Amino acid sequence: MYITASMDKIVHNFSAYMDYTLLSSLNNISWVNPSTDLLQAYYRNLSGFYTSDFPDEPPYYFDFVADLTDDSTHPLKGTKVKVLEYGEEVEIVFQSTNLLNASNEHSMYIHGHKFYALGEGYGNFNSTRDPETYNLVDPPYLGTASLPVKGWLTIRFKANNPGVWAMHCQEGRHLIWGMNTVLIVKNGSNPETSIRTPPPNMPSCANYPSIHRALEVSAE
Repeated sequence: MYITASMDKIVHNFSAYMDYTLLSSLNNISWVNPSTDLLQAYYRNLSGFYTSDFPDEPPYYFDFVADLTDDSTHPLKGTKVKVLEYGEEVEIVFQSTNLLNASNEHSMYIHGHKFYALGEGYGNFNSTRDPETYNLVDPPYLGTASLPVKGWLTIRFKANNPGVWAMHCQEGRHLIWGMNTVLIVKNGSNPETSIRTPPPNMPSCANYPSIHRALEVSAE
């Protein structure tokens, strides 16, 4: 996967000065929290809370690290996730962009997994040249790794923890503005490699009408 991490904006009225909302995004998708938690929606096979079409690459390619003072890629707001097979080996290249001249260092974190940080650099990632610099001998095994300002970061991990896991920038403002997505790791072939069933004393969701109704529809 090749994932751009951007600070950006949504323009509400192109004819009005300053009529926009600042946000952040991964591959031009700014995360929107659903009305119920995704683990329950996935486990109970509830529809309408997310889509599994988070893109493997950005929709537009350009000089990501150029001076882009007023440029915007007009990000979309959505709840899009990436679904992975159990045991799948995943490589992600994060690319920082300088939209709005607002490139930042991003501390990238994946819940439920640690990963190998294979390499990092400045500028636009070059898929031919830069992999030659990867540390494939003794790469650091981390829970969080920094994406450089106007640079790139490559990580690799095995999706061996079934469940629903957020992947996001750890900086609070970037996270709440939408620099977030979710990785769903499917069950393996046996109970030891599958999501545990909910405990019998798990509180009900009766206080949340939308969830309660969705569960009723699922049962029907």
